Amino acid sequence: MIHAKPANLTIPESTRPFADAVSLEISSDDGMFHGNVDHYLSCGASALNVITSIVQLAGIGAPERILDFGAGAGRVTRWLRAAFPAASIEACDIREGDVAFCRERLGVRAWRSGVEIETLQAPNTYDLIWVGSVLTHLSADDAVRITRRWLEWTNPGGLVIATTHGRTAVEFAETGFLTYIEPERWARVMEDYRRTGYGYADYAHVRGYGISLTAPSWIARFVESWPGVRLVALGERAWDGHQDVVALQKLR
Repeated sequence: MIHAKPANLTIPESTRPFADAVSLEISSDDGMFHGNVDHYLSCGASALNVITSIVQLAGIGAPERILDFGAGAGRVTRWLRAAFPAASIEACDIREGDVAFCRERLGVRAWRSGVEIETLQAPNTYDLIWVGSVLTHLSADDAVRITRRWLEWTNPGGLVIATTHGRTAVEFAETGFLTYIEPERWARVMEDYRRTGYGYADYAHVRGYGISLTAPSWIARFVESWPGVRLVALGERAWDGHQDVVALQKLR
């Protein structure tokens, strides 16, 4: 267990009222924590800023039932707990240790998900589903299939807010700021991205899990083909100055 001690934390103004209520306990096995407490916490705060902004834009009021899908050990979950104290909040991930940490330390209902999209089931339906950095690792077909699943779990009027890699990721890769995958695989991602608007390649020695790039135009075309779903927001570089954010509202 790590007890975080922020030194120079900068967070959006909209999230400051909740900062004192955010748990500063970090799992020692948290795959999203790389030793920088300030960045870890600011990343969660950035997600909350996106979520509260989109909730206001959609005009749905405070969500009463929330799911953090692919929550890990609660980088965003802790901010959701602080901002929506009256809500029923759930978190899920594939690692039992992360699920246990969210349940025992963050005070949310947590359950283990899986990697087989067709068999994924949720114990409830939700007014808001947050999905941080899941679509960034899936092929186009899997991205569509799992988004359908999330919308099945969403109450009418509710929101699915998910993040993708877009033009900022291309910039980061081209400038050497970040390396997402091996160069030959990245070339394959870029080729398909430029040709179709969606590029993907598996990680080496892993099947069905890798790195994706998604053009905003691809997302817009996808939503336009889907009756009963409203595109509420599509923000480039909206999460942590890196990933794009897409917000879908289930109308019926």
